[in-house]
Amino acid sequence: MDTYWSLITGAIGLDPAAFRAIQQSDHGLRQALVILLIAGASETLGQSVVLVLNRVSRGRFFLALLLGGLELVLEALVWILSVWILGGILAPARPPFFAAVRVIGLAFAPLVLGVFVFFPYIGPLIGRLLRLWVLLAAVVGISVVFGVAPWLAALIAALGFLGRWLLLRLFGGVGDAVGRWFWRASTGLESPLRSSDPLLSLGPPDGAG
Repeated sequence: MDTYWSLITGAIGLDPAAFRAIQQSDHGLRQALVILLIAGASETLGQSVVLVLNRVSRGRFFLALLLGGLELVLEALVWILSVWILGGILAPARPPFFAAVRVIGLAFAPLVLGVFVFFPYIGPLIGRLLRLWVLLAAVVGISVVFGVAPWLAALIAALGFLGRWLLLRLFGGVGDAVGRWFWRASTGLESPLRSSDPLLSLGPPDGAG
């Protein structure tokens, strides 16, 4: 756990040494995926007020945390794939794909603080700041794994983000279907409660524990 803690705090502090450490670690891929799962679960926990309002059972609540982590892993992999393809064109050499997964996956470490998005009023602002933090960490990680200057790493990160956006535009229907499946699988409900829905009409779902 000390290793995970040092990697997470190093990435949050934008320390290139943390990205080099996970790149050289014998278990770097596993560490990056675990950190992504923790970050996704933390974000989901921060949004857990939606789950509470929908009166989900305890078991489904923890399932939602797990699936939230898996959803972030998939989101990260799409971006990393875009960065790896486009970065290989601009950088002198393209690193192995799983090396990019290790290093850029660690860049999502700031989302471990995603639980704080539950704060009223400032939660959305915290969420946006954390995503910006991830982008800055990714620039550091890309600079390490591709061996390029920070300005070129920033360009690669931006192009990777654009590539991810294009992929989501092309396969947006699939993404929406996956998102709906995640919600149904984790809560047992067809659609989440909106803030405009009357709270007094809520009742516990059948079989809730």
